[in-house]
Amino acid sequence: MSNLSQKLSNRKLIVDGLAVLFGIGAWIGINGIYVQLPLFVLSAPEQWELPTYMVMLVQLANLGPILYTLYAKYSSWSRDHYIIYGLIGTGTIAIYTMSLTYKNTSTILGNDHSTALLGLMFLTAVVGCTSSVLFIPYMRNYREIYLVSYLVGEGLSGFLPSVLALIQGVGGNSECKYVIKPGNVNATLEEVHPEPRFSTEVFFVILGTILLLSFLSFVGLNKLPIALGERSKPPGCTETLPTETNAPPSYKTTAGWCMSKQMYIYLLSIMGVVCFLDHSILPSIQSYACLPYGNVAYHLTVTLSSMASPLSMCLGFIWTPPKSDDFRHHQNLRLFTILTGIIVVLSSFVMYLAVESPTPPLQGMWTGEMLVVVLWIVLKGLLGFVKMGITTLFSGDPGRGLYYTGVATQVGSLIGAAIIFTLIKYGGIFQTYSPCAALAAH
Repeated sequence: MSNLSQKLSNRKLIVDGLAVLFGIGAWIGINGIYVQLPLFVLSAPEQWELPTYMVMLVQLANLGPILYTLYAKYSSWSRDHYIIYGLIGTGTIAIYTMSLTYKNTSTILGNDHSTALLGLMFLTAVVGCTSSVLFIPYMRNYREIYLVSYLVGEGLSGFLPSVLALIQGVGGNSECKYVIKPGNVNATLEEVHPEPRFSTEVFFVILGTILLLSFLSFVGLNKLPIALGERSKPPGCTETLPTETNAPPSYKTTAGWCMSKQMYIYLLSIMGVVCFLDHSILPSIQSYACLPYGNVAYHLTVTLSSMASPLSMCLGFIWTPPKSDDFRHHQNLRLFTILTGIIVVLSSFVMYLAVESPTPPLQGMWTGEMLVVVLWIVLKGLLGFVKMGITTLFSGDPGRGLYYTGVATQVGSLIGAAIIFTLIKYGGIFQTYSPCAALAAH
């Protein structure tokens, strides 16, 4: 208890709250759209391929961090907080607009597409992608203890939409019923989808309001005296701190932070592999791995697994990473290596379930539904913990460690998106499941 009291007395809880709310704004738009997928795939013209289109658009949104990096390198006018104002403001407007227009479609190259949904999602994705190389480094302007608060907030950007989606529900599994359409004599089997407790429109309005609070919290971080007092340097000295474009990677520094070049690259490689899976491969195949077990199983998988990642990041409040020079020689290196190995194994099993669609093992049994839900919860929890651990470790680098962590995140995600989009769109490996088609076959 005394240790906890000491930790709390050494920080301003108001600044912690502002940092958490600021972190929520990073990915809540994208995460909110993803947890609505169990409803979207039932009516969107892309159907089960919709997650793949979303993943690709998120990677195209990497244009944001690329433009920011070029701006930071060649511009002498560095005012990162104005850019952040613009990003979170754009994300807020996009989500509010989405609540009114997400059903609108257009015909492109002879096929219908959810142009309003995907177009506005692209804008929110620019916010998330740019946050990896801008928001996290910006927190270096404040004392190091608030970085974990920001990361918890970033994790909550997945947790809060998941809680909201759990309350919303999906109404139950789809049913096949015989329907006689006007002008037809014979009844035909059609899939009937139960209604959720409240609409997607209401969901997005609530999401937009949370984003508005995130915008106001960032204003507070930059304007409130209590927040300014927690900066690591006087406000006038911090504007260029996050970018430091001329600084080399800090394998060893005079500030006491050191890490071998091999370890530096190894940890960034782990981050790339983890994001390769977490941001691209797994979201794209989730519908194929889960929907054959029913809408309820898919809904629980999406929502509960989204909660697992931020909950694992909360361990950052009690887990203290070792000094980097000791890290090379102790069990912590083995911990990240072992956890990454487990992640790869579990991801391979998820891929197996997706490939086996539309008839995966234990289909139609409660054990199958429980297996797929628990599998995703454990997997997402491990992914969140590894990302949190590596990011926290690099937070001690006074150079550009956090920047390179963001780069590794985006490179891994981009490679994964290109691979999985090609496999799903052109590989013919993954097959959709229709309960009505299965019933008609019998």
